Amino acid sequence: MPTFRSVLPATLLALVLSPVRADWPQTAERLMAADAAFYAPPDLRRQLAKHRDELMAGVDAARSAAAGPAEPAARRRDAARRARDVASAIRKRASFADVARSVGALVHDAAAGFPPPPGESPDSLLQAARSSSFLGFPREPFAAPEGLAALPLSDTSARQAYDAAVTLSTRLLAWIWKEAGGDASVVKKHPEARGPYAVRVPQAATARPAARP
Repeated sequence: MPTFRSVLPATLLALVLSPVRADWPQTAERLMAADAAFYAPPDLRRQLAKHRDELMAGVDAARSAAAGPAEPAARRRDAARRARDVASAIRKRASFADVARSVGALVHDAAAGFPPPPGESPDSLLQAARSSSFLGFPREPFAAPEGLAALPLSDTSARQAYDAAVTLSTRLLAWIWKEAGGDASVVKKHPEARGPYAVRVPQAATARPAARP
């Protein structure tokens, strides 16, 4: 039977050799926050556009407050819990500046829930974020946010992970707006079955930005 002393070196070696997924750069997370609003319910999208500074401040504050790396599934659950808090704040008529900051924190949770692959440099991650897509709303877009956060999304590459974080954030924004009593019928226009939907394309590929839905 192996002893604790014989197992410990192998355990430490496994920890050292196991790949550690990186964090998204601040610029990439800020882009995610803007991208997540693109296919959100129009009324919510307009409010987030009006409070863009607060939205970005929410991303930055959540990054600063992060205690360190966490298991991605746990961070996706954090995003779901934050979605419930944001919906409750809207129902209680909280200022939209505060709501936007909370949405920024939600996006940070989603970004941490879909971290980029290990070994990626900050420059390569920003390159992956030069364009983005929304994968669409699931068949049950207003299921519990915990269920939405648990739906599988491909995140093998940096670009896939980026799109997955944007997609989870957008889905939770639609849930929030519906739960708060708003019009979230936009989910019918962008089903997952017909996705993905372009959010941003590389500037070299087009002379104009992607049109809003």
